[in-house]
This record gives sequence, C-alpha cells and structure tokens, in this order.
Amino acid sequence: MKIIGGAVFCSDKTLKTKDLCFENGVITDFSEGDTFDATGCYVLPGFIDTHNHGCFGTEFSSPDEDLSAGLDKLCRLGVTAVLATTRTLEYDELCAAARNIGRQKDERILGIHMEGPFVNPARIGAMNRHKLKNPDISLIDAMQRESGGMVKIVSMAPELEGGYETVKYCAENGITVSMAHTDATYEQAQKAFFLGSTRLTHTYNGMRPFAHRDPGVLGFALTEDGVGCELICDLYHVSPAAIRVALRCKGIDNITMISDSGVFAGLGDGEYIVDGRKRYVRDGLCLADDNKTIAGSTKTLYDGVKNMLSLGYTPAEVAVMASVNPAKACGDTTRGSLDTSKRADIVVMDKNFDIAAVFLGGERIV
Repeated sequence: MKIIGGAVFCSDKTLKTKDLCFENGVITDFSEGDTFDATGCYVLPGFIDTHNHGCFGTEFSSPDEDLSAGLDKLCRLGVTAVLATTRTLEYDELCAAARNIGRQKDERILGIHMEGPFVNPARIGAMNRHKLKNPDISLIDAMQRESGGMVKIVSMAPELEGGYETVKYCAENGITVSMAHTDATYEQAQKAFFLGSTRLTHTYNGMRPFAHRDPGVLGFALTEDGVGCELICDLYHVSPAAIRVALRCKGIDNITMISDSGVFAGLGDGEYIVDGRKRYVRDGLCLADDNKTIAGSTKTLYDGVKNMLSLGYTPAEVAVMASVNPAKACGDTTRGSLDTSKRADIVVMDKNFDIAAVFLGGERIV
C-alpha cells in the first residue's frame, strides 16, 4: 500500500510531502500495492490516548464487558491505541477490571493506567471517597498478575503513607509513577521524582495549585525537565492560556495530550451512572452529583487534537504530543511515528482537520 501526495510526519518532527509505503502492517521504504491519494492532507501517526476511562458506552473498569465497541469507534476517530484506565475502586473490583482487560487481547490496548485509589482526600475531585486507599504495593502486584503484566502507569499521591516506598518499587519494576490527585509540596514532589516518579497526571487538575510562596507539585513538575506532563485538551479542564503556559514551560517533547474521557464520552448530553453515582452531561461538560465538580471528559483525544490545532499548534507539533510522546509513555517502540519498520497505524486528516482515512495495522478502517 502507498499513500501518495500527503504532508507526512517525519522523524525530524516536520511535515514533508512524500509517499508513505507499508506492507503487512509495517511501514516500509517501498511498495507496489494499491495507492491512496492524500494530496492536500496531513498524514500522521495514529493517536494514542494514555488516559482513557472509557467512551461511547464502553467502560474500561468493567469486570466483564467486551471493550471492542468503544475501541472501534475511537479508531474511526484516529485514536488507534489506548491505555485502559481504571478508576478508584475496591481491591477486588480493580483486580476484576485488570483481569477483564488482560483477557481481551486487543491490539489497541497497550496496557493499563491505574488512576487511584491511592489519592489524597484533599484533592479527590469526583472520585469515590469511600474507596480511597493508601499506596499498596500488593494491589499493584495483584493487578499485574490478573492482567498478565499490563500495568504501565500508576497515578498516585506520593505524599500519602507508603507513597515513597511505592514510587521506588514501581520504578524498580518498570512501572511509571505519575503524581496525581495530590497535595504534595514542591519538596515532596521533588523527593518522589528522585525516587522515580517521572510524570504528572492531568496537569493543573486534582493537585495543589501553584502559588508564589508555595509552588507545590505543579511548580516542580512545570520546571523539572525530567517530568513529563499529561494535558487534557477539551478546553473545559484547562483554559487556552494555561495550555500555553504549560507548553512554554515544558515544550512539546514533554507534553502528552490525553482525553481523560469517561464511559459517557461521545454519547451526548444526559444523565449517566458511574460506579453507582450520577453524572450530568450538559453542553459537553460532565459534572458530578454535586453539580459543580468536573467528573471526567466527554471528549475524545481527536477532539483535543482539533482543539490544539484551532489554538494554532501545527499538525507536526500535535503529532508529537498525541502520538510520539504517548508511545514513549507506554514503552511501545513499535508505534508513535511513521518511521520505517514501525506499525502502520496512520491517520489522514484533510485541510479542515477532519478524518479522511485511518489505517490500523495497515488495514484501512475509514
């Protein structure tokens, strides 16, 4: 197969008009197969969402649900892979969710992002307060066993009792620790970083805010080169001005765009039940049952991509933040770029940034 005439994302993080070839699901230097004319379009790596709780009615924390329906719809929007992200649940519920994700064997699930239950009650957001726990290495180990080793990221508040030991343990066992729902001071965040925490979950949201005499975890993460930052780009969670601040501090190489979407994403306005509690979606904004706390995003990563493009970031810059950096965060060396020998997960966007085609493992699905 050969995509011709498009502006192709290249390894130097620029767009160049050239042909893109792939055979047997892999990017190649040459192909004599069919052609797809992408003239006037942008040819980018498939988007990867490292923080996705669900979408289109699919719930990644389910103990028994078939996850393929939501993944199918995401793929049609150019999101060709995710880290299935679990919520704050009880020990047995999390193990059941991990087991269900592990047995799916879907090429679009790159692993598990465990967000909660190790979060600070002071920064709980919309999480279930009754299911919080202090960091517990045995729970992480249990989820690894149940999923077949799929836990890639653990989001947690490192300042909690047992937090630093858990950060160190995860770092020594190849699991990324992301500081999240945390009231950590600058010094506590710095200690967690020295022990191995290299990521900040949904930057600005669910954490001690920045103040000039108390910069906190946010101040540390935005100024420490070794910390990568997630960023929800639905324009509800973070304002365009704050997005610019984060990008000015971190640069595109250290920002990973995420959706933080919930099961209700893509379903429209209405009332939904998540873990037995009501969620209200109005005009695309999801609120918890208190009618004031944002409770996840109703938007997909593709929506975030279009938002960032509308703010003036280039398709190449967006590809770094929505494809290259997420692949690195997952430890996946087969995706995230369009270099030779990489997986042929490809999204073609027209000049209006609408989806023109999507290829998953070399097979066209849109």
